[in-house]
Amino acid sequence: MPMSEYFHSLRERVGSDLLMLCGASGVVINAEGEVLLQLRSDNGNWALPGGALDPGEQPADAVVREIFEETGVHVLPERLTGVYSGPDMFFTYPDGNQVAVTSICFRCRPISGEPQVNDDESLEVRYFPLDQLPEGLNQMHRQRIEHALKDSPVAFFQKPEDQSS
Repeated sequence: MPMSEYFHSLRERVGSDLLMLCGASGVVINAEGEVLLQLRSDNGNWALPGGALDPGEQPADAVVREIFEETGVHVLPERLTGVYSGPDMFFTYPDGNQVAVTSICFRCRPISGEPQVNDDESLEVRYFPLDQLPEGLNQMHRQRIEHALKDSPVAFFQKPEDQSS
């Protein structure tokens, strides 16, 4: 999908300088226990589907919208699995735009639709068995999948470094 009008207007003012973004991503697990991944067109890596929230949008609504836009699959978010940010979440896109992302991740269940390349952000979209994840899937996304598979009522978040036990 092209850049939203909101981000386009910000980029007109700040150029390619660093923007802080809030995003939503989904670990979509089908009935066969496989995870939905997209091969990204911007960097050629496999990734979980997701993207930036629009102003005023709820994170769960954003993950539903983003997953459909990128994969053609309608999902139901079942639970929050983690909130991710920090130095590993700084990115520079091929056009030079820099972002620092805080991503809210949900475990989702597909409710309709078949995986397909549904926009220009993906080169390929498909389900993978959990024991056959692709080589090009980075460690951050592998960690999100692990957190989503845990049957824990508590979402992952990085605890303060100076926290006393």
